[in-house]
Amino acid sequence: MASNPEFRRVVNYTDLEALLECPLCLDRFDQPRLIPCGHTYCTKCLNELCAGSDTIICPQCRQNHDVPTAGVTLFPRNLSYQQLLDIRTEQLVSTRQCQVCDKKHAFSDCLHCHKAVCLDCKKLHRQELATVTAALLTDLENSSDLCKDALNMEVTTFLTQCDTVKKQISTYAKELIDLIKQQEKELKNDLNKIIAQQVEASKQVLTQFEKNKEEIDHFVRLSKQKIERNESILDEKYIEIQNTATKHLTTLQNVVTGLKNKRKDISFIPMRRRQDYLGELSLKSPVSSLDQHISLPMSMSIDDNNNRQQLVPASGLHQVGQWGNGPLEFWCPSGLAITRNNEHLIVVDSWNHRLQMLTIDGRHIRSTSGRKGRGFEELNNPRDVCINKSNQWIIVSDSGNHRLVVYDINNFQGQRLIGGHDSQINLHFPFGICCDDDDLLYICDRGNNRIVVIRFTDGILIRQWGRKGTQQGEFDAPDFICCRQNILAVSDFNNHRIQVFTLNGQFLFTFGKLGSGNTGEFRYPRGIAIDDEGFFMVADWVNNRLQLFTPTGELSAIVSDKNSESSNDDLALLKVEFDRPIGLTVSSQGVVFVTEWGRSHRIIIY
Repeated sequence: MASNPEFRRVVNYTDLEALLECPLCLDRFDQPRLIPCGHTYCTKCLNELCAGSDTIICPQCRQNHDVPTAGVTLFPRNLSYQQLLDIRTEQLVSTRQCQVCDKKHAFSDCLHCHKAVCLDCKKLHRQELATVTAALLTDLENSSDLCKDALNMEVTTFLTQCDTVKKQISTYAKELIDLIKQQEKELKNDLNKIIAQQVEASKQVLTQFEKNKEEIDHFVRLSKQKIERNESILDEKYIEIQNTATKHLTTLQNVVTGLKNKRKDISFIPMRRRQDYLGELSLKSPVSSLDQHISLPMSMSIDDNNNRQQLVPASGLHQVGQWGNGPLEFWCPSGLAITRNNEHLIVVDSWNHRLQMLTIDGRHIRSTSGRKGRGFEELNNPRDVCINKSNQWIIVSDSGNHRLVVYDINNFQGQRLIGGHDSQINLHFPFGICCDDDDLLYICDRGNNRIVVIRFTDGILIRQWGRKGTQQGEFDAPDFICCRQNILAVSDFNNHRIQVFTLNGQFLFTFGKLGSGNTGEFRYPRGIAIDDEGFFMVADWVNNRLQLFTPTGELSAIVSDKNSESSNDDLALLKVEFDRPIGLTVSSQGVVFVTEWGRSHRIIIY
């Protein structure tokens, strides 16, 4: 209609930009394409989403679609969105005649007959519109009974499902109780065996002691008699009696020490953090630091899809979370950070637009609001998080709003903003973020292909470096960042490498190249962490694995589903099946936390 010179009206496009924003890159659509489920994404975003796979999962509805052999460019273009991208607002006025009376200028199009009508004819058409509306109301009235039946059926179905869930809960609880009781029985049987062994060992020592005691008593009795009779005893005889007495004293001490060595102090160690593990018996020698443990891990694998938390199996692997928007539920979790007192874990729940605080063993404590927007308490696709030096403030990269948000760690309330649309720092899709011991923030300014250093206390820009490229100190979408001592490591996403700098931005070295082999190759590296010994751990996103490198960038180990217990490969560290690992951090005790962006929406701890 905008091209018709006969009809003009004012069009307001204030909110049009929000409609034309790609839900993946958060920018205006670039060559928008429709996938079979009806959702639209940029061509480049679709390429990144399906990299290395012949299927694609829609991030909004979670449907799985096959990718055409020739690539995502065979998905149809969304012409409606493309036209909206090109549209220009115009202020127009009507110049047509009324198509009913042909006497007056048309006021608007009739919503019923779609003719251009004047104001008087529009009133006449209202009677016809009333008739149609009355017929529609009659249909609505006739449909009310059907709607009532449908609602009753829905309630009945819901109650039936709830009854099924109750039975599942009862069954699961009974199985768990039976298993715990079986563990109790086995632990007590083991304890009785230990008691019997200890008692038998004590009896043997006591029997031997009785024999020694008879010999000692006889020696003491004879020696005293000689002394009491005041017989002439040579000095050598006294020395002999003393030596023999000392020997018997040593024998007595050895008997007591031997009994202590054979006896074990027994204690029970409950596993309060494990629902599937009652505990273990600890046998500790009173005179030795060596411990022995008898433990009974459960044979039952708690791996039901309906469980919110999968517990730690015997191998030490721990999984937390599933898809959703409740506590301990995630939608594309991204960055994560451990508080400086090693008590809590802060997780960026990216597409739920919130943060979640967990205990270090995976229990939920609190979450932010989860509202998407530009307000003070709102986030828009946050990507990474870090904790400041005093362990008082949480800093999150609010990528979709091009800013950083500072939260109070104690109440999860927003305190202040750094960057944003009105800031001179001009962040563009900030992703990875970390904080050093001087409270300086290091940010991957992904959209500007640079590293930005900001002073946390006042938000002042300290320095910056980088531009788009493949040379040293150049980036193509810097993704995640971490620092330890005087080392700063950056995952250079589209260059498939890791770059290492000093905290002042001086380039040190780089490692990694495009590939899937076992020679230090990456396909889109993402999260990165540095442990206490200076080793680099990298989330190899599309290759679905973690790789461990020495402080000089040499490949040391690989964690993936291709490893096996029987593998002779020196690089095979642990077998873990990852699904697009993205966020990564390591505790001071060496515990590794990994978030997954793929289908699982979970945190893996090992």
